Amino acid sequence: GRDLVELSVRLAARLYPSLNFVTTPAATACSQEMMALARSINPNIDVSVSETHDVALAIGADAPSVDAPTIFAGCENWQGRVGTRGPISTSNQGNPFGAGFAACFAAANVFRLLFLPEGENLLDGDISFPPDADALPNLIATAFTEPLVLVGAGAVGNSATWALARTPLKGEVWLVDPESIELSNLQRYVLCRQGDEGGVKVEIAARELEGSLQPLPFLGPWTSFLDSHGFKWDRVLVAVDSAHDRRAVQASLPRWIANAWTQVGDLGVSTHGFLGPDACLACLYLPSQESQSEDKVIADGLRIPDLQARVRFLLGSGQGVERDICEAIAKAWEIPASSLEPYVGRPIRELWVEGVCGGGVIPLGEAGSTPRELQVPLAFQSALAGVLLAFETARDLLTAGSQRRTTVRRVDLLRPLGDSTAQSALRDGTGRCICEDPDFVAAYRAKHALESA
Repeated sequence: GRDLVELSVRLAARLYPSLNFVTTPAATACSQEMMALARSINPNIDVSVSETHDVALAIGADAPSVDAPTIFAGCENWQGRVGTRGPISTSNQGNPFGAGFAACFAAANVFRLLFLPEGENLLDGDISFPPDADALPNLIATAFTEPLVLVGAGAVGNSATWALARTPLKGEVWLVDPESIELSNLQRYVLCRQGDEGGVKVEIAARELEGSLQPLPFLGPWTSFLDSHGFKWDRVLVAVDSAHDRRAVQASLPRWIANAWTQVGDLGVSTHGFLGPDACLACLYLPSQESQSEDKVIADGLRIPDLQARVRFLLGSGQGVERDICEAIAKAWEIPASSLEPYVGRPIRELWVEGVCGGGVIPLGEAGSTPRELQVPLAFQSALAGVLLAFETARDLLTAGSQRRTTVRRVDLLRPLGDSTAQSALRDGTGRCICEDPDFVAAYRAKHALESA
C-alpha cells in the first residue's frame, strides 16, 4: 500500500498544481512524508488541505471518502486493481508490482476524467492487471549470479529501477546510459526531483537501487560498455528510445532480452530469445521503408537545409556549433539570435534536443505561424512500461528462464483496459533479420555454450 501511495504521488506531482491529502489518523505520518516528496518534485505545488476536490484517488480499503468523482486503487501480490465501484484493499506480501501497476492505471483514469472528452465514459469499471499473473509463484528473496544489465536510465528505466529496488531480489545490476538529467526530463522521470537537474542518470538510478541489489553504474553508451566489460550477458533489459539502439543491443547477442517502449497509441513490453521460430528483438524493429538520415532530419528541422553537409560533419565529429550556424537558424525562424547564444560551442544534438524538441528555443506547439504537433509520453505511460519491464525480469528470474518464449504485451492507458494478455510473436521470416543469419546463430550458440540444432 505504501508503494502504491508513493508512486501515485510521484506521478501526480509531475502534472497537477494542487494535491490534497485526506487521510486516516494512522496514515498521518505517511501523509506528511508524501507531502514532502511532492514538494521535492515540484517546489511550487500546493499541498494544503482543502475541502473541495476535482477528483479523488482513494487507496486501500479504509481510504476516507470525499465529495468528488473517485478512482479506487488497491493491489494483491502481482496484480494491480483499479475501479470506480468502491474501496479496494492492499496486500502486504513484499511484492511491489501490483502496487506499481495500480498506481499507473489509477493515474491514467484520473487523467482521462479530467482531460479527455467523454472522460467519464472512458474509466475502468473494475480491472485487475496483468490478467495472467495468477499462476506466478510468490515473489521471494532470489539471488542471481549473472548480473542484470539495464540499458537506458531514462523515463522507462527510472520506473523499472523503482520496481526492482522494492523487490527481495539479490544480485548485481549494471546501469548503462551516457546522459545527464535535463529540465525537460523531470516531467516523466519518476525517480527524479527538482534538485536532480544536471545529475547523472545512472547515478540517480544507482542511488535508488542501493539495498539488496548492488548497482553498478556505467556512464556511456552500450557500445562503450561492451568494449569495457565484454559481450557475454545473460539478461539485458532494454529501455532505450530508438529502433537503431534496440537493434544494436540485439546484435550483441545477449542470451535473453526484455524490451519496453512507449509510442503513440500504446506502450508495452516484449521478451526475446534468439533461437527457434520466435521473433528476436531486431525482428520487431526492422525498417519497413527508406528513412531520412539524421543530418537531413536535423537540418530540415532547423530550417537550414543548405547547411546539411555541415550538420553531418558536426554530428560525426562532435564539435560544437559555430556562431554562423546559430545566426542562420535564428534568421530562418525569425527569432532573436541571442536566444541561440547558449548553444554556441555545444554539440548540435543538444541544440536539436533541447532547443527544438524540448522547446528551449523554438516554442513548443508553434513557431512563428507554423504549428507543430508534438508527442511526449505522460509520466504514467512511461512508468507502466518500466514496471512491466521489471515485472518480466522478475518473472524470468523466479522461473530460472524455464518459460521463455517471445511475447508482446500492449496497453493503451488513454482508453479502458482491453485484452492485455501477452501474445506470441514469430520471427520476421523474410531473411533480413540477424536471427535468420547462420553466422549470427552460430555465434550465439558458441557464446552461450548451446548445442547446435
